[in-house]
Amino acid sequence: METFYKKVLVIILCGGKGERLYPLTRDRAKPSVPFAGSYRIIDFSLSNSMNSGFRKIALLTQYKSLSLERHILQGWSIFHPEGNEYIISLPAQGRVSEHWYEGTADAVFQNIYTIQQENPDVILVLSGDHVYKSDYRQILNFFLEKNSEAVVMAHTWPAEEASRFGVISIDEDCRIKNFLEKPKKPPVIPWSPGQVLISMGVYLFGTEVLVKALIKDAKNSRSSHDFGKDVLPELIKSNQTYAYIFEDYWQDIGTIDAYWEANMDFLSENPPIRVNDPSWPIRTYKPQYPSAYLAKGNVQNSLLGAGCQIRGGTIRDSILSPGVSVEPGAIVEQSIVFEGTIIKKGDKIKKSIIDKNVVLPENFQVGYDLDKDSANFKISPGGIRTIPKGWRLE
Repeated sequence: METFYKKVLVIILCGGKGERLYPLTRDRAKPSVPFAGSYRIIDFSLSNSMNSGFRKIALLTQYKSLSLERHILQGWSIFHPEGNEYIISLPAQGRVSEHWYEGTADAVFQNIYTIQQENPDVILVLSGDHVYKSDYRQILNFFLEKNSEAVVMAHTWPAEEASRFGVISIDEDCRIKNFLEKPKKPPVIPWSPGQVLISMGVYLFGTEVLVKALIKDAKNSRSSHDFGKDVLPELIKSNQTYAYIFEDYWQDIGTIDAYWEANMDFLSENPPIRVNDPSWPIRTYKPQYPSAYLAKGNVQNSLLGAGCQIRGGTIRDSILSPGVSVEPGAIVEQSIVFEGTIIKKGDKIKKSIIDKNVVLPENFQVGYDLDKDSANFKISPGGIRTIPKGWRLE
């Protein structure tokens, strides 16, 4: 088994535009958006891979990848070539076509050369924009026990929200009978009315099966070259394809509201993922800040990053990234504040996300007046205001 484990290649899809997370993705790729104060979203997929013992990782990058590349260089240069470990970035290189990645399956297809050079037994395909904790060795064991050719990680989800995801129907042995991408009328789970099985965007393939499927898909001019829409529905027709049901916490960071809610989950006394678990560390880049400083003020149920300067005011149910400054008289509630932002005297912030290096004027308010806020900032369907990176009042 140990020999088999060493022949796993992890491919993480990092090239999506992340339009529904705008303006957080105005200047960065979605996987590099900060999360829970000290982390980036991609740190969870990377930490799962590392803690599972899978240390051959390829990141398929595309749009606005500089922030992601810098984060990987600064925080993840821990793999040793002498031990045949690596983490590499693979932008579209024109090796098999002249275009950028044009779908999740096409992104992997364009890197068939890399796959053939590595010659792994199995390929684990992950998304770089999900937050969860999973030991991928359990999926591999399931793959072997079922004598399968492909495994899709699946999660239960409310049926009314299924149109955002790929939906799976299975038989008694967890073999996939059908895979529907973003259906309007999804098949519910027989044992749990009102819920469906959704794809988590985590796929484990036998290498030969995947390569053949990608080549076939690439030749299909009518295909959108997407795993969920095209490749998996074809695979289940003739291959041993199973669903591995994952019951623990999982969140797709696809929208501003989902992003805000997932961050707020980590303010619980019992957060969904213990980021301080020494047996399963969530690794990230730690900037060189001193310890957080609290001169005076009232801080309740909040996360404070290194280098925060709290000189007064009230902070409730909020997450402050490293280097944030809060001056006396300010109120920050149910908000997420990115690195280097300055909140000045008398400011009132509620249910807002403030990107990096924003300097707010004194007595500024956001989160209280819908009409006033909508004239200046994007407001999500759930009412979350987002102030873009480097914003100043003109």
